[in-house]
Amino acid sequence: MGVELKLKIKRGILDNYRRELHLHPDFISFEDKDLAGKGVTRFKINEIKEFRYGVTLYQYDIVFGREYQLYIKIFNNEILKINFKSYLGIKKHEHHQLYAKIINTLWDFCFKQQVVSFIKDFEAGESFNIGEVNINPEGVIISISKLLKQEKKMILWNDVRIKKYTTYISIYSNENAIEFNRGYSYKEDWNTFVLYEVINNILRNKL
Repeated sequence: MGVELKLKIKRGILDNYRRELHLHPDFISFEDKDLAGKGVTRFKINEIKEFRYGVTLYQYDIVFGREYQLYIKIFNNEILKINFKSYLGIKKHEHHQLYAKIINTLWDFCFKQQVVSFIKDFEAGESFNIGEVNINPEGVIISISKLLKQEKKMILWNDVRIKKYTTYISIYSNENAIEFNRGYSYKEDWNTFVLYEVINNILRNKL
């Protein structure tokens, strides 16, 4: 279990208010309302369903700004957004450390246990979804982009492969990777890192 984390976050030049973020083993709270001091969103850890995160680059010939973003969704589909910006490289290192600390703490408090629970479900022979991917005793079902539509494709476990990149993961068929593959972004797709950890763990035990 990680250590409780209390931080003050300034979103950027146009929003200089120091907003309180509190990550606790039992809850997460953040002053996320647009009007400073006008409200806090609070989620219990056991209410949290999934998350996504990433960095948006602002550029014109060169990168002049970065927005660090983290979205947390609970089971009723309410979403908490934590974000802050860095411009012209000012405090870029400090902002990146802050971003990583938030993600790692949330992972320790919530999503590491999700991985354990999903693996127990798999070992019990259950079928479940992580994001848009179905994981079942036979293999994984992913959506493949065809000319006019998305098509569901089952890849059997002895053929499943997964690879991690800086901003996304790829799930693909070892026998036909060109035709049967799908990428999932940490920033755009829900629970991508949970998906990677679950499938990678299953494959390590099978291969």
